[in-house]
Amino acid sequence: MATKWNGWTALRTVKVICFIWIIALCVISLNRGLVIVARSVETDISPGVVFADISGHQYFFSRHIPQAVRQASRVISFGDEASIRAGDHIIWEPWNEWEWYPDEIVIEHHDNVAIIRGSYNSPEERERIEQDVIASQLHSFRFRLEEFTNTEGLLYYLRAGDTTYSNIGPGMQNMGFFLSQPVHFLVTDTRWEVSHSSNVGWQWPTDATIFLAFPLEVVAAQTALYTEVRAAHIQDFAIIGASIVLGLALALILLLGAGRRRGSTNREVHFALIDRPYLDIGLAVIFCWVLICVAALLQLAWHIGFYGDLHTWGIALWTVLLLIFTVATVTPALLWLLSFAKRLKAGRFWEHTLVFAVCSRLVYAILAIVNALWEGFPLAARLWVLPLRYARRIYKLEQGAREVVAGSWNTKIEAGDGELGSIANSINNISAGIHWAVEERMKSERLKTELITNVSHDIRTPLTSIITYTDLLQQGGLASENAPEYLCILIQKSARLKTLTDELFEAAKAASGSIEVQLTELDFVSLIEQVLGELDSAVKASGLEFRVNLPERLPLLADGRLLWRVMENLLSNVFKYALPGSRVYLDARQIDKAVCIELKNVSAVELNMDPSELTERFKRGDDSRTDGGTGLGLSIVQSFVTAQGGKFNIYIDGDLFKATIWFPSAGQDL
Repeated sequence: MATKWNGWTALRTVKVICFIWIIALCVISLNRGLVIVARSVETDISPGVVFADISGHQYFFSRHIPQAVRQASRVISFGDEASIRAGDHIIWEPWNEWEWYPDEIVIEHHDNVAIIRGSYNSPEERERIEQDVIASQLHSFRFRLEEFTNTEGLLYYLRAGDTTYSNIGPGMQNMGFFLSQPVHFLVTDTRWEVSHSSNVGWQWPTDATIFLAFPLEVVAAQTALYTEVRAAHIQDFAIIGASIVLGLALALILLLGAGRRRGSTNREVHFALIDRPYLDIGLAVIFCWVLICVAALLQLAWHIGFYGDLHTWGIALWTVLLLIFTVATVTPALLWLLSFAKRLKAGRFWEHTLVFAVCSRLVYAILAIVNALWEGFPLAARLWVLPLRYARRIYKLEQGAREVVAGSWNTKIEAGDGELGSIANSINNISAGIHWAVEERMKSERLKTELITNVSHDIRTPLTSIITYTDLLQQGGLASENAPEYLCILIQKSARLKTLTDELFEAAKAASGSIEVQLTELDFVSLIEQVLGELDSAVKASGLEFRVNLPERLPLLADGRLLWRVMENLLSNVFKYALPGSRVYLDARQIDKAVCIELKNVSAVELNMDPSELTERFKRGDDSRTDGGTGLGLSIVQSFVTAQGGKFNIYIDGDLFKATIWFPSAGQDL
């Protein structure tokens, strides 16, 4: 059965491709490194030229002139073979009193001078020692002279005293000829001339004349080779650098995708069989394995002859060997990194280490033993063995507990850490809980008192008017001149009393949770258009400018009857308390899985109260109680919205009043 191609299949494929490419990039980097080494051995031009920003002539000068100067200095320091045979370069020195082994002969060679210390038994022994030293000096002189004179392309003129060495004709043994060469080094007792700046780092006799130069054809050939090799080195280093960067990027992709499978959430990490070993054990095993592979590779290089066989076939052979080495070392290292990334994503990766497992079990065992021993003592014995410093902490704990019992609930007991600290924190929490409960109880009592006062006042006012005007009608009769006016007032006050009674009943039912709610999917845009249509006359009479911002359709889950009452009460609140001539904004939109309804207006009176107080029963925006409202509107709104599973919030910013309602969108829950 064919596998369905999806995102998870693609992720697995990307992981495999990244794994293979990382190994391939490692092999490419090692192969380019082999090529660099082979090129350096063949041309004697090190990879360091890549990072040395110098010209070809400067490189030629720094490579050949210092060596030629050292060889020339050694040659002219000896002079010639005649002076060596005459023993001019031998110095006998006696032993100092503080030096060891005065009975032995010690020979120290310093450049062209041999210093001999010690005593000899006869002139014949001294002669034999001198002849041995002279023979050694002659051998060294001839070797250095041959090495110097055989330097390819070197033009030289050396003179020290009566001794002269040169490989050019008499007409060219002058400073002008050597200065005309592209690379030269000239030293006399009065002058120093070099074609390029360099630290020669060698001493020569002060009375010597050293003229060294390389002709143009030799320098040009070496410069061309230098330029070619340097460009090849740069190309290989660029390939190695790009391979490293690309390999790190692929490794990062592997680490990001580690532990992710089909159906997993962002925080869920899946582990495989290879993730079971402890991280530190796995790292130690991989480290030892890599050391074994490196040792085997070096041993193989020693037997095969690494530096002698770096030709085309040799590089191919070593590339195959490095491929095997890379697969054997990089594969377990990558697997360990992926396992580490999974543990890191899962959190507390150190818990999956052998060190943590051993230490935690050891700590738990010690604690269990200590706890068992401690519980074996009676309480009195435990108190006796407590250090004296615990006495003050116990005293502070006792004093704090007494203050809390006395009613000082703001007391904070400080008893430090440990068991006493835990007890102190528990008492502090109990004190804070009691304080909060008392505050809530006092607040509830105040609300009850205010509620009774407000209900009594609001019911008594229309009832008093009804009684008063009923008495007036009884006295004057229905035929009196003021009877119609009295009847009109009676009708208004009766309606006022009925409205107050109905809203109080609805508020009580909503607060008790006994209100019947039927949630259905409805369109808020259609509902608010109907509400505004029925209140059109009130809108025009208020003198307010309504700005309604609604989408074409906004489905939500609510009770149509209760939502109608909610919007009607909110708009009635606006008609009563909004600043005449101001704007009223009604906005509704869907945010994620919820529907947000906002109603904003500017209050006619100063809102100098907490927003939560406006939802209390019989609380008005105008405390003068002459606005004609019952003070139950916002309380009913909050109860109705909560009963439908929504949220109701009020915000006050200066004189700006904003009511926000959140309802679940159709098919969603808040």
